[in-house]
Amino acid sequence: MNDVVDELLSKGQREVAALFLPLSCETLLVPMAAVAEVTNEQMPISPLGHPDKRFYGRISWRGQQLALLSFETLSGNERFPYSADSHVVVMNAAGAARNHGFYGLLIQGYPQRIDIVDYEGARTEVKSSDRPGILYELVIDGQFAYIPDFEHMESAVAEAPVSTLGVRNHG
Repeated sequence: MNDVVDELLSKGQREVAALFLPLSCETLLVPMAAVAEVTNEQMPISPLGHPDKRFYGRISWRGQQLALLSFETLSGNERFPYSADSHVVVMNAAGAARNHGFYGLLIQGYPQRIDIVDYEGARTEVKSSDRPGILYELVIDGQFAYIPDFEHMESAVAEAPVSTLGVRNHG
């Protein structure tokens, strides 16, 4: 097993549940423990206090206002438009954004579950990434994905401008 997969596997565990999160042109791989919920409905987006291309705005989730992050712009690409195929993944904040509790991540399509198993025959290819927001690039069971830099994402969320009143519906 390589170090990246070992990092995903907790001490004493033989497997970890993870999700492939489809973005506009890429796929992220995150442990399921990092995900609070995947929403299925279109969510109204409130604008931020001032424009910040790293965010679509804020969403209301379970009575809380959450920053809605664009991973594409955070990692140096163009922001993908919010569309009927878009879904929001509510992420648990554990680092710099822990005071926020949660934040939203816009994905395109539905997540796919994968169980990463610690066995010698596991087929993974991993390399470090120089792109902002991405720790590793990997191929696991034939699927190419990125492991995001959660510290980088949460630092951006912690810096998110305060929202203003008014809600824009994108549905």
